[in-house]
Amino acid sequence: MTNETANQLAALKHIAGFSAAVRGHELGEWRTGERSALATCIRCGADVRVYFPALQPEMDGPSLEHLCGR
Repeated sequence: MTNETANQLAALKHIAGFSAAVRGHELGEWRTGERSALATCIRCGADVRVYFPALQPEMDGPSLEHLCGR
C-alpha cells in the first residue's frame, strides 16, 4: 500500500467512524482487505465499509443508514 493510499484510507476511516458515531454506533477494529476496509459496531453488529483507492471516496453500510439498535 502506497503512502498516498494509506492516507486516503485513514481519512475514509475517520469520516466513516464519525458518520457512524453520529448515529450512535461504536465501531470496533477495522479489517483491511485488498480494496476495502470493514468495521462493525460493537453494540449492534451493523457494518460500514470504505473502498480504496477510489477516484471519489466511497463508503456504505447499515451503520451509515440506521441508528444503532443496541
